[in-house]
Amino acid sequence: RSRLDTGLPRRILLAMTMIFTLSFLLFTLSTNLAYGQDSSTITAIPPRLELNIKPGETIKTQLKVRNESSYTQTYDINLTDFIVTDDSGTPIPILSDINTKFAASKWITAPSLIPVDSKKTQYVNLTITAPQNAAPGGHYALLTYSPHSDNKPGDMKKTGSLIGQQTGTILYLTVPGVIKQNAQINRFRTDKFNEMGPVNFEIKVKNLSDVHIAPKGKLIIKDFLGKIVSSEELAMGNIFPNSLRSDSAIWNQKWGYGKYQANLELAYGTAGGLLTATIFFWLFPIRLVTYILILVIS
Repeated sequence: RSRLDTGLPRRILLAMTMIFTLSFLLFTLSTNLAYGQDSSTITAIPPRLELNIKPGETIKTQLKVRNESSYTQTYDINLTDFIVTDDSGTPIPILSDINTKFAASKWITAPSLIPVDSKKTQYVNLTITAPQNAAPGGHYALLTYSPHSDNKPGDMKKTGSLIGQQTGTILYLTVPGVIKQNAQINRFRTDKFNEMGPVNFEIKVKNLSDVHIAPKGKLIIKDFLGKIVSSEELAMGNIFPNSLRSDSAIWNQKWGYGKYQANLELAYGTAGGLLTATIFFWLFPIRLVTYILILVIS
């Protein structure tokens, strides 16, 4: 019988065809992915800027915007006020005028358009002037960048502080003076009974101050004898005035035997503010102990 009769060359040909097809598909997929990643990418630098400003004072400062795409882009620059409606601290821009003592968009002047070359970073000049009657406390604004309508079409991928289809910097302006600083713990809880860890804790803090706060502190776990068995560091991030923010903590303990006490201690503000809360919970492998007792008894 000839080699053709055995069918060996046909199998080799089929295998080579499959390898070629797979290689072509992988090449095409990688090319498409690379092309997709070449879409317009805007990065706001920094995503947050904090400044102190006195009533009537003018400050000049700079931000940066980076164009990661492969072509020159022109960006629209918008200044807006915002509100926070969730407990994650997400700012939502407001396009209409709002009457609030925390708004600061009208204090700031910036260019309306800015061109940025491919793979380059451009400076954005800001002039900030506080009114003579500016109230002590925090005042906030949102500066956003968005691709201008004359730009090259493409899938616009945004990074940085994401606000819908825009990228920007949140400006925190603090006017010195007598500032109310107050906050409260709205939630501190865990399951009352846990057979095994880790044990998860939910934390929610409301800011009742006239300025943003960034609570930091510890979650301290004590056993039934009052001995400290764990101390976890916590940092919640900025909370805007009259806003809530949620956070979580984990005690990475697998086994426990008895009743435990969890103490939450959070420091905030510049006047020595301290928030505390205490809860109790059980960590006990009841089913495991039950199985062992059954085996021993039987």
